[in-house]
Amino acid sequence: MLMLLRVLTSLACLFAVAAVQAQQVTILHTNDWQSRLLGFGPNLEYSPQTTNDDDTVGGIARLATLIRERRAAAQMTGPVLLLDGGDFSMGTLFHTLTRETGAELQLMTHLGYDAITLGNHEFDFRPDGLAKMFRAAERQRPNLVPVVASNLVFDATDPADDALQQVVADGLIREGMLIERGGITFGLFGLMGVDAGEVAPNKEPVTLADQIATARRMEASLRDAGADLVFLLSHMGVIADSDGQWGGEEVEIVKQVPGIDLVIGGHSHTPLSHPLMVNGTAIVQAGSDGQFLGELVLDWTPGNVQVTRYVLHPIDDRIAGDSEVTAMIERLKQQVTEQVLQPAGYRFDQPLVTTPRTLTRAYEDPVLGNLVTDALRRASGADIALTGNGTLRDDLWLGRTGVQSVSDLYRVEPLGIGELNDDPGYPLMKVWFEAADLKSIFEVLLLGYQLRGDSYYPRLSGVRVTYNSYRPPFDRVMKVELGDPVRGYRELDLSASNTDLYSIGGTTYVGGFTWLIGDISYGLLSATPRDAEGAPVNDIRLAIVDGDGKQAGVQEIKAWKAILDYLGGLPDTSGDRIADIPLNDTTTELRMIERTSLAPAAMLANAGGIALGVYLLFALLMILSVWLLLRFYKKRR
Repeated sequence: MLMLLRVLTSLACLFAVAAVQAQQVTILHTNDWQSRLLGFGPNLEYSPQTTNDDDTVGGIARLATLIRERRAAAQMTGPVLLLDGGDFSMGTLFHTLTRETGAELQLMTHLGYDAITLGNHEFDFRPDGLAKMFRAAERQRPNLVPVVASNLVFDATDPADDALQQVVADGLIREGMLIERGGITFGLFGLMGVDAGEVAPNKEPVTLADQIATARRMEASLRDAGADLVFLLSHMGVIADSDGQWGGEEVEIVKQVPGIDLVIGGHSHTPLSHPLMVNGTAIVQAGSDGQFLGELVLDWTPGNVQVTRYVLHPIDDRIAGDSEVTAMIERLKQQVTEQVLQPAGYRFDQPLVTTPRTLTRAYEDPVLGNLVTDALRRASGADIALTGNGTLRDDLWLGRTGVQSVSDLYRVEPLGIGELNDDPGYPLMKVWFEAADLKSIFEVLLLGYQLRGDSYYPRLSGVRVTYNSYRPPFDRVMKVELGDPVRGYRELDLSASNTDLYSIGGTTYVGGFTWLIGDISYGLLSATPRDAEGAPVNDIRLAIVDGDGKQAGVQEIKAWKAILDYLGGLPDTSGDRIADIPLNDTTTELRMIERTSLAPAAMLANAGGIALGVYLLFALLMILSVWLLLRFYKKRR
């Protein structure tokens, strides 16, 4: 009897120890798919059906295989969740039919995601377009992937967001959710950040509730509902400063809401090789465009969470693509060709141009930006064309052959929706300005780049702008010249007496800022968009370029088609019946030229009231300083 009691006591002790031992939880995660269903690199070289025979990375078929393998391995040790941080759509030709197919949502459902959130690009086709995406996916996949978005606010008086509000009412988008797995209850909620909201103008009339207040409310309500662990699916982002210290909205929200146990991040496209730990909470993010799969292993006991392992798995040609996903994507390619490209005279996999090297979006690499703005200038028929570096969404990758297909070139300028129709792609516009207005526009573009980074670097065509960074902000432009390397350049008279008109072409997304010069410059500068006769234009829709004067109404010219037409029309110098991108004086020239100098000529060239006022103030301060010194010296004597 005594022996039996000892055995029972020992077993009870073992059970008690087991009860408090940590339980292992595995989180697989992605973010910012951006409709990148194929790999990085020339699409013609992407071969997911075979391995070790191409240099492309990414691809959703490969991601599907890796998810299946990692999920199977992790399930041996505990519960597994697959989560995503938003921006699953927009960025490639596949998104042109997302309202008709809901392809990205279908694929995420097929891959078995447990929950995802919304990013800013999900609103690119406006709230009604996002609602159509959900309805299209739901028709094909009734048990659609759960979507959590906790800080959406709908307008009770504007019908433009009613369809999306009904999607929420039908439970396809949820404020938060609970998942029970392996005896653990997980509470999930999603947030779109301040920056993401600012770069999503098409979300209107939807607005965003305060992120920190919403996070506090959701964390408390999920805990009250029984959540053991609370995870935030965030489309907010992280930022590293010059000292390597991490900050950003995701870091700040963990500091403000300590009850969050894990942040699955997105928006900043940051491939974090290890979790960022803030007050004991892990923040993870897996780059973008399906290039990585994150795998985080946690040990959990009630009231305690510890990170035990983290791997950022690269996705490349060592992984064979899932055959079923590959077949789904091939069918989507055919749909895009038939419904979007054939009416424009193109095919998805059509070879169009060969690049001699990888053309990047780096501001010091001018070729891609020059090609894009040259294309926009030709299509719009303007004297000048402009865009911002941030609107160029992808590089042209050399790969093994340099051959770029239609689908590769579309990725360069893929975003937007019409002003006069709902067709994918930003339309081209054209307005006229006086010379002094041109200077104001370039001043704002220049300061935006210098204050906010490379994404705001101006890309120009038909013009060269020389500036001096030693001069005061909003008055740094020394010289503006119209022309090109072939015809030569002529300097413009930038004084107010020059009332000649000069046209600027570009997309409505970029060109629309010219109406805001006064607001952006705090009233220090002004620019008035005009028509060809000089009358002010107050509605951007009146500036849309008509691509076909034969049909009734204005037929928009999409930026993506202007680029395809221009690059496909370049000379075939290699004789292979494919156009070739040249590296010559036109494509390689710098069109924003910095001349930093304190020389009087450089400081005064085309200086306006801002610079002259600063110089006068500086001179008065110098005179006052000298006078005070002389007076002090005289008193000392």
